[in-house]
Amino acid sequence: MQTISTLPAAGLTDAAVALARESGACAAVLPYWPVWAAAQFASTDEAKGLLNFVHVWRDGDTLQIESTDGYRAFRYRFPAWGADALPTLWRFPDSGLLLWAKPLRKAVSQGQLLTVTQDLRAIFHGGHRQALAELSAVNLASFYSVNTADDCAKVGTFPRINRLWPDAFTNAPGAQFAFNARYLRHWCAVVEKLSENDITRCECNAPRTPFVWSCNYSDNVGQHFQDARFEYLLMPVQVRD
Repeated sequence: MQTISTLPAAGLTDAAVALARESGACAAVLPYWPVWAAAQFASTDEAKGLLNFVHVWRDGDTLQIESTDGYRAFRYRFPAWGADALPTLWRFPDSGLLLWAKPLRKAVSQGQLLTVTQDLRAIFHGGHRQALAELSAVNLASFYSVNTADDCAKVGTFPRINRLWPDAFTNAPGAQFAFNARYLRHWCAVVEKLSENDITRCECNAPRTPFVWSCNYSDNVGQHFQDARFEYLLMPVQVRD
């Protein structure tokens, strides 16, 4: 059973709650860095439509930020309900949310929270002080007919990437395997920037089935699972001698 942590105990947490209350007109309030991480793994090929987006949706009592380019997939899962059985400060439309990844790939220094307006203007909040200042904003609209938060439910179904995740791992592939070095480099860059200890773990079953890489993650605003982690699913490449 996953447990909930709220970080930190005061300061930015109080500011985050106040921001969420004041953002009634916003379509979403989200943790910033998991969205940034997901944007790194969305497709850059505009012909791939929805794969150009970061997808945010509800999986029962768990919320998920995810992306894929068709060769690899990323997900981050965080709580919809706190330890007190009250809703967390995170919110987005019941039908989910699509965020155009391209303008989200550049990191926003000191970013902590991301709010999204109904017309898909993403606003980055953060700073070192107790208050959450508005740091910058980007327009996510006018792409693939997604111009408002309501449009996200009308343009198609995002791939169900959770179906690709193995239910268990043997960690005994039994044969040689290989990976695309660029895909590993992209993942390690995210781990180095956002993990607690610069360590990534890998789990697997067979040399031609998905490998799942993960790293510990500890945000500093809002509610997250105590064993929170980024997960990266990567298919091995076939090497012919």
